[in-house]
Amino acid sequence: MDKVELFKKIDKIIGTPACFFLGVIDKLFFRKNNLPSNPKKILVIKLIAIGDLVVALPTLRALKKSFPKSHLAILVTPRVKEVVEGCSYLDEIIYYDILGKDKGIKGLCKIISQVHKKRFDLVIELDLYYRITSLISYFSRIKNRVGFDLPGQGKKQLYTIKVPYLIDKHEVEAFLEAAKKVGADISDKELVEIWVSDEDKKYVTKLLLKAGIGSEDVLVGIHPGTGASAISRRWSVEKFGKLADWIIEKYGAKVIFTGVPSEVELVNESIKFMTMKPIVAAGKTNLKQFAEIARRCKLFIVADTGPLHVAAAMKTRVIGIYGPNTPKKWGPYGKGHITIYKTLECSPCTKVYLGQVSKCKHPICMEKISVEEVKNAVEKILQITSA
Repeated sequence: MDKVELFKKIDKIIGTPACFFLGVIDKLFFRKNNLPSNPKKILVIKLIAIGDLVVALPTLRALKKSFPKSHLAILVTPRVKEVVEGCSYLDEIIYYDILGKDKGIKGLCKIISQVHKKRFDLVIELDLYYRITSLISYFSRIKNRVGFDLPGQGKKQLYTIKVPYLIDKHEVEAFLEAAKKVGADISDKELVEIWVSDEDKKYVTKLLLKAGIGSEDVLVGIHPGTGASAISRRWSVEKFGKLADWIIEKYGAKVIFTGVPSEVELVNESIKFMTMKPIVAAGKTNLKQFAEIARRCKLFIVADTGPLHVAAAMKTRVIGIYGPNTPKKWGPYGKGHITIYKTLECSPCTKVYLGQVSKCKHPICMEKISVEEVKNAVEKILQITSA
C-alpha cells in the first residue's frame, strides 16, 4: 500500500467519527452562525489534484472580485504549487506537505498552529472527501466554516454553513456555489489561465525551435498519461500512436507528446506504433512550461487527467477521452471542446465526491473508444480552426 492509499484509509477510519463527534459538541455548546458580510481574511482549502485546483480557480476569482479588500489565502500541498503560484487573485499561499516534512500528528499540529495564528474569519473547503481539511478548519478556531453537504463523511457536521453539492453540474459550477453561498458574484465562470513567467515562455520557445517547430506550424498536443493512481482512465498507447501518425500524414501537423518524468516510458511505448517522427517533451517541462506548450497547440488530445484542464484553461481546444469518470462533471470546461465517452451499465464508476475511484483492471469503457471516433473529433476541430 502506497502513502496516498494509507493516508486515505487513516483519514476515513479516524477522521469520520472524529468530525462527527466534534461537530455534535460544537453545535451543542459553541457554535454561533454569524457570517461576516465583508470578511477580512478568507482561507480556501484545496489540498491536492492539479485538475481539481484548475477548476477551482474561478471560485478564487469570484471571491477576490467580490471582496477586493479581503486577504485571500489558499492552503495546498507543494505538489500543486505551480497551479496557484503567480495567481493574481491570491494574497497568500500556505503549503502543507502532508506526505513529506509535515506528515503525521506533529505536522498536522504544526499546520493547525500556523493557520490559527493568521486569524481567518472565514474558511471555504473545496476538498470534497478528505476529513483532515475539516479538522484543520475546526482546530484552527475559524468561526465560519463553509463546506459541501455530502453524506457519510462526518465532516459536514463541522460546517457552520453547508453548501448543496451539484452532482449533475460541472465541477467548476459546483465549486462556485460555495462562493455564492457567502455572497460572491459567480457570473464569471470562465476558466482562469495558469500564470507563466517570461523565463518559462523562453524555455518553451527554445524547446520548440530546437525541434524544428515554427510559428506557422500546426501543433497538436497528445498526453497519454493519467497518473499512477488513475491507470484505468488511460487510452491504449497503440491507439495514441496510430492517431498521431494519421494527424501528421493528413494535416502535415507537428505532434508533440507531453508527460511528467514518470510517463516518459508510456510516451515511448506510443511512439513505437508510429512510422512518423513526433516531438517528445515528456519529462522535459514543469507544469507552467507544459501550460505554455498547451497554449501554443491548435488542439490537445488527452484522457481524463489534470493536464486536460490546464490545456482548457490556456484556451486551447481539447479532445477529452473518458471512461470511468463522466465528462458532464469533469470534462474540459468551456466552448469548442469535444469529449468521447461510452456510457455502460457500470458508468461512471468514479465518483470523487464520495471518495470512489475506479480500480478496474479491464476498463471496457476506454477499450471501446476507437481511433476512428477520435479522428472524427480531430477533423471537426481542425477544420473549424483552419477556416
